[in-house]
Amino acid sequence: MFSIQKLKHYLQSHSIHSVSKANPLKYVMAKPVLSDRLARWYLQLQQFKITYVPQKVVKGQVLADFLADHPMPAEWELSDDLPNEDVLVIEVTHPWKMYFDGASHKEGAGAGVIFVTSEGEVLPYSFTLTQNCSNNVAEYQALILGLEIAVDAKQLPLKVYGDSQLVVNQLLGLYEVKKPELLPYHNYAKRLMGWLGDVELEHLPRKDNKQADALAKLASTLSMIDKKARIPICKSWVIPSIFSDDEDDMLQEEENHVTEVFEVEEEDWRQPLVDYLKYEKLPNDLGWRTDTRRRATRFIYYKGTLYRRSFDGIFLTLPK
Repeated sequence: MFSIQKLKHYLQSHSIHSVSKANPLKYVMAKPVLSDRLARWYLQLQQFKITYVPQKVVKGQVLADFLADHPMPAEWELSDDLPNEDVLVIEVTHPWKMYFDGASHKEGAGAGVIFVTSEGEVLPYSFTLTQNCSNNVAEYQALILGLEIAVDAKQLPLKVYGDSQLVVNQLLGLYEVKKPELLPYHNYAKRLMGWLGDVELEHLPRKDNKQADALAKLASTLSMIDKKARIPICKSWVIPSIFSDDEDDMLQEEENHVTEVFEVEEEDWRQPLVDYLKYEKLPNDLGWRTDTRRRATRFIYYKGTLYRRSFDGIFLTLPK
């Protein structure tokens, strides 16, 4: 009524369409007894030609009708680009799993590490420790060697499983490190986990860690002299006395190598693979670029040496 009173001179010369969910005129006339105010409103409304138009629900068909009424010209090219907008693509990668175990007895000490990639591929490592040590030190050695491999491979994130309740709970802060000889290993392992960033550590029952346990026992039993095994057996020992707060002096290994070690020459068929795996550098030729990227999935570059991954997950040294 306020609008009619203010716009009376406009409404008298035009037809009025009242779009609403309910007919106001019908509502007023449906009253059995009109009050003074409603009666005055009804008389004022009779001066105009008002047509009630029910309000319809807006449906998706309106968009289809609009596109049908405004067809795209045939000469236009289809494009899936979003103009003036940045599209964010997030690649969800599942973390790798790492299982570690150490073994020590009178014949020697060994460490076993197994990586399970996000694709389910198993990568086993076995290390013969060059010094006799306790079982707890062997467990720390296995954990540190596995974390060093993960740091070199730049593998993030990582889930770590071990059957040593002492080592796992000490790193989780549940147990206190009481033995002084374990403190350097504990600090270095914590620092490696900090370098990786996204690391989850969990205790695993021994019955669920049989593969890493077998590798540790294998490395502690086998002699490395004049013998070869299908699983790469490395000699290694992490010296706790060299650990310090200076990051430049943190990492130093007394011995860590495979029985067969070679230098990659400049004019070597392996050099493109080394350049791609280490520096992500591809050859200039387009054909070589595609071939190098395809072949690199079967190789790994670790500590200055290129290895080929066999079908059973074993890393093999390569001839020139």
